[in-house]
Amino acid sequence: MGEGPGEGPGEVPGEVVGEVVGEVVGDVREALTRGAAILGNVMPLVAMLSALVLAAPLPADVGLGVPVPGPQPIIGGEPVALSDWPSVVALVGINGGFTSNTAELCTAVLIDPQTVLTAGHCLEDAEEFEQILVTFGDTIYTTDGNRRTTGVDFGVHPSYCLGECDEDVYDFGYVVLAEPVQGVPTIPPLVDQGEWDELMVENHELLLVGFGAARDTSDEDASALSMDEVGHKRSVTTVLNSLSSTGLELFAGQEGRDTCNGDSGGPVFAQLANGEWRLVGITSRGVTPCGSGRGIYGVPYAALPWIAEETGIELLPANCAEADCLDIAPSKKDEGRCSVVSAEESRAPSLFGLGLLGLVVVGRRRRRRS
Repeated sequence: MGEGPGEGPGEVPGEVVGEVVGEVVGDVREALTRGAAILGNVMPLVAMLSALVLAAPLPADVGLGVPVPGPQPIIGGEPVALSDWPSVVALVGINGGFTSNTAELCTAVLIDPQTVLTAGHCLEDAEEFEQILVTFGDTIYTTDGNRRTTGVDFGVHPSYCLGECDEDVYDFGYVVLAEPVQGVPTIPPLVDQGEWDELMVENHELLLVGFGAARDTSDEDASALSMDEVGHKRSVTTVLNSLSSTGLELFAGQEGRDTCNGDSGGPVFAQLANGEWRLVGITSRGVTPCGSGRGIYGVPYAALPWIAEETGIELLPANCAEADCLDIAPSKKDEGRCSVVSAEESRAPSLFGLGLLGLVVVGRRRRRRS
């Protein structure tokens, strides 16, 4: 995360060497050689949309298991401890095995012991990847094989239309893990009317979490990210600015407090007055440069019936199986503040994702999946 919104995947050119321990990916010992990253935390971390998807380039000399300097804050945020926000994970798509030229990174959040929710644009090309690595903890550079597993199945919302729709693009996807994880608490999505009315109001504080870049690299003269600037879990507090006309997307951020490349698919959390947290958004896209504070996030509530149908995970109340029990559209008096950012002024939607080997900022449009 950095000073700007980011929702795009990142491609990592370079050589990566890894060891497979059973079903779990082991150390990737060879440093990743070159790269820039595409915006977005997506499995296939590559996609240009009407709004820029954040992805972050990895440094040229980065490698898993290599000692790294302390991470810099995400744009306006700060690094988190190993035990903080444990349900937030990194997704890395690898194409060509452990000696491939490309690897793309995104962020995701655990919604069940064996399933993570992420951005749909992160998975647009997931079927082309030979492996999807899922990393728990505070950094993608971990040498602990117990903090890594793989994805064995995935899905993209059938109404996903990033690049074709101005708003409510249903930028959601899921990944099923090779095996359930133990001892990792999940934060439930927002599905209660009273809680919605409390949290989804202008200027309510939100927390953004992701593995993305700590600074914007969209300018052609920008230097490549160093190891301490990407691939580390970071968080930043900001505020909710408005909702789309239907309430299916939220707009959040402040100048210098934003998501960036590699953060795509990461969660937006909000805290209730009673101290409990709720998942209220998934990082989708934003306005260039990172740090502008104009991020766009999908509201998970509307995607939960699809999640239930695809995975069997029931996150909605029994009387709300079709996600039709909440009044989520903003009131008429608020509609003037709820228009989405136009395609002309938004970032080219590229996922906020990072390649584990040397991120290459991509930012190209991916085909729509249905």
